Amino acid sequence: MGKVVEAGRRFINDDACGDWVVPLGHYGLEFQVMNGVSAFCFVLAGAPLIFRASTPIARTYGLLMCCVGIGSFSYHATTTQTGFMIDIIPMAATAALLLYKATHALQADAGGSGHNSETFRLSLSIACALFAVYIPWVMMAAGTSHEAVWGVWAFLFGSMGAIFGVVACMVFVNEGVFWGQPGLDLVSAVVSVLLGLSCSIHSFIPGLCNGWRTALPLHALWHVCSAISSNRCGYILDTMSQLVSDMEDTTKARVTNKLGSLLVRLVKRDILPSQFSM
Repeated sequence: MGKVVEAGRRFINDDACGDWVVPLGHYGLEFQVMNGVSAFCFVLAGAPLIFRASTPIARTYGLLMCCVGIGSFSYHATTTQTGFMIDIIPMAATAALLLYKATHALQADAGGSGHNSETFRLSLSIACALFAVYIPWVMMAAGTSHEAVWGVWAFLFGSMGAIFGVVACMVFVNEGVFWGQPGLDLVSAVVSVLLGLSCSIHSFIPGLCNGWRTALPLHALWHVCSAISSNRCGYILDTMSQLVSDMEDTTKARVTNKLGSLLVRLVKRDILPSQFSM
């Protein structure tokens, strides 16, 4: 009876496709060896940020990435639903930091500052992280397939990261640093996460674990690619924090800028003809 109960608590998708799976005792749990080992790539991605990042938020992000590695290992070492929640909670926290800084950048560019602005961005980022965790939990409680739960979680988590990426790109272009290391970090992060996602698509689309996919630990490759992307995001966050600080130092000049917000200025810069083309 205990075996049936524990097996019913497993988070069952195709993460283990192609991996070496070791049964744990007589309770239906499993240890995904390559997925569990590769989870520590997130620790390797986060640790350098703790010691090398210049800003507190980037160092905090690095610490949370280490927690992501521990959480991911906890899930893949047991495959339980509880392990899945332990896995996604620190991930949601890292996404909240990215969303916080993206919102901060937009506020700084628009001339917003003070306690009200800070309260807004804190509340928004925390609420989005809570929503991203709560919805998968509700879906599991309602008996939704675990592939669908993973897909919804990936969409919610990825959306926060995508917003950060778009805002970071806009800020880097506007501040004239896109063609330097910040832009290279951004491109590397995007390419790495897309490569990783292509390796893990079978986790939320049922029926893809067949043929050549059964011979490769593809989800472990997702860990590697995602860890690289996460590390680059940490450095992007570090750069963004420094740029936002500079933006806030010139808030008055930005408020009186007749061209308006960051997005409007970028559009006008690219679309409107210059005086020399007339």
